[in-house]
Amino acid sequence: MASALSGPLVGHRHLTDAMSVAARRELRVGDRTVLAVSDGYLNLESPHGRTLVGTPQDPTAAYDVLRARIGEVRLPIGCFLIPGEPTVLVDAGVGPFDYRELGLIYGGNLLRALAAEGVAPDDIDVLALSHLHPDHAGWLADTEARPTFPRAQVVFGAGDWDYFVEGDGGRMGFAAHLRAAMLDLAERGRVTLLDDDRQVAPGVTRLAAPGHTPGHSLFAIHDHGERALLLGDAVYCPQQMTRSDWLALSDVDPVLAGRTRERYMRDLEAHGGVGLGCHFPELREARILGGTAR
Repeated sequence: MASALSGPLVGHRHLTDAMSVAARRELRVGDRTVLAVSDGYLNLESPHGRTLVGTPQDPTAAYDVLRARIGEVRLPIGCFLIPGEPTVLVDAGVGPFDYRELGLIYGGNLLRALAAEGVAPDDIDVLALSHLHPDHAGWLADTEARPTFPRAQVVFGAGDWDYFVEGDGGRMGFAAHLRAAMLDLAERGRVTLLDDDRQVAPGVTRLAAPGHTPGHSLFAIHDHGERALLLGDAVYCPQQMTRSDWLALSDVDPVLAGRTRERYMRDLEAHGGVGLGCHFPELREARILGGTAR
């Protein structure tokens, strides 16, 4: 499969934007490296974006804080490469699409970003998905249901299989070509469904984090006493690390999502380590120090 840029980002004015599409971050965890790259961007300037994260009383809470700090709010669609034996990719972007042509989610950059690091699709051994929303599982397969990462074992929470693959996927759904690809991969023994906390590769552990979706997962990278938590969509922006009351419109179970977020953020504050969400500006990690995300 080609690694050239494709879809709505071709010639796009934000293609070189380091805050979103061109976000790249190399994070060291002990002797391990986590390379964060972006598939595109989440446009919070769109009518659908401004109220993505907030409260019933303050529905634009996250947008307002981000707007004041970074200006026009474009957030990356983060994917995380963890080289090793095996090589792991956490999350797979949205693919070369303007999702439902809403002007909210644009993708297509992931394969190009991996190629720039010398990584081809068949170098990926494990594709670990935080959940099956369209901006996290989009590169699972092309529109003909052919797997993008032909050698990878696909790993994610069992609750998301029930909700997205066997169910209708709620308001965001699950594309027909992705469902067909997932069913085919499962039939060939290439899908691993997890209910519990479990190591998916040396130094990479899946942590159950339900709420945003039924099977939502965090992935902990740990080595030599250091740790990073890849937060998926449990936390959309660093400020939400200390605001468990800020809920996302796309949370399947908002109350459970808030409890899950609070539990893991308390753990980060108590035991240290960094957190990095898929949509953190510049894909820059944050810590909780003195009750504040920094």
